[in-house]
Amino acid sequence: MKRAFFLLGVSVALWTGSASAALVLEDKDKGVAINVGALIQPWFQMTTPASDGAGPGACGTATRPRCSPGIGNPEGDGPSWDLFLRRARLMLWGTITKDLAYFIETDEPNLGKGGNFATTTFIQDAFFTYTFVPQFKIDAGLMLVPLSHHTIEGATSLNALDYHADTIRFPVGRIFRDVGVQFRGLLLDDHLHYRLGVFEGVRNSAVPPPAAPPPAPRPPLNENGLPRVTAQLRGNLLGSEPDFFLKGIYFSPTPIVTVGVGADYQRHAVYKLDGTRGDYFAFSADVFAEYPFSADDELIFKANFFNYAEGTSTIGGSNLPAGGISYYAEAGFRHAWIEPVVFYEGVKAREDSLTIIAPHAGINFWAMKHNFNVKTDVGYREARREGLPPTKDLLWTTQGQVFF
Repeated sequence: MKRAFFLLGVSVALWTGSASAALVLEDKDKGVAINVGALIQPWFQMTTPASDGAGPGACGTATRPRCSPGIGNPEGDGPSWDLFLRRARLMLWGTITKDLAYFIETDEPNLGKGGNFATTTFIQDAFFTYTFVPQFKIDAGLMLVPLSHHTIEGATSLNALDYHADTIRFPVGRIFRDVGVQFRGLLLDDHLHYRLGVFEGVRNSAVPPPAAPPPAPRPPLNENGLPRVTAQLRGNLLGSEPDFFLKGIYFSPTPIVTVGVGADYQRHAVYKLDGTRGDYFAFSADVFAEYPFSADDELIFKANFFNYAEGTSTIGGSNLPAGGISYYAEAGFRHAWIEPVVFYEGVKAREDSLTIIAPHAGINFWAMKHNFNVKTDVGYREARREGLPPTKDLLWTTQGQVFF
């Protein structure tokens, strides 16, 4: 039993398993283990406007917003070619005792993108996990917020080339993460997966100062300093996903089918359109399925629906001012080491009439599964707002990944 707890304690902090790590130190009697790892994801990306028009500043400006900022060349009349590091991460994880595990990682995102080599290294995750029993674990620190399956997937094991970031509209935090305490585990013979987190959330001191001229004074956000609460319940119809970081593809020899619902709430954490305080609330419903037909053939499918209530904190700038919905559906079929993948993203805001659609198609080459692979993806993104010309972008991205 003690050995089982030790192995469980190690697994909660791993991205893809101990075989992918460099083991630095291990004392099985004391339950001490130290592992180091790295993730490198270089990108080649071509972007270009997908609508007519040319001239300096034609893209991403208030007068001619026919494509998003950073799309196409500076003249706005053709493609731009970019080579950069999408992610460069260093990881440290392991166990302190048979029941206490830890995970720490740094990130240097988008290094060299658009010729920008400014240093942006920061702590991405830093948390520990104490396992009382497999049915009850406590995580504490900086971690992924458990609103949906997608928001707690590790970047090393995504099935699509990257996250469906347009659909995630958190009001605060760092890249889907926040500081807090989370309770999680598997119940009912592993058929029910639960997560309940209490996080820092929006704090009034974090709101950036307004641009001049200042608007009318607003009441402070979260005037009572109350925390943010996030929860997720998953039903494991086939198989289970016990680890802290879920995966977009498992290469599982047995079927995994799970469905989940999640909610994210904080009182008086946003401003409504009329300037008064409002409650931040988000709801998620999703499905994940990986169904193998043989060792070389499997179907991977997932879909997610999000509903965001009214309000914006102005922190991070990603929240929908009047709320709205977003969704995506993703499907792939892997034969041996080749997998075609398609997905579709959508966002529909309220009041400001923002609509985003983004279909993508690509191919994954799983040379060494998560440890070494190459993905290429072609996508189209169109964003529309009432009274403004639509922005239309074309993107072709190829990513290499090395993870150990």
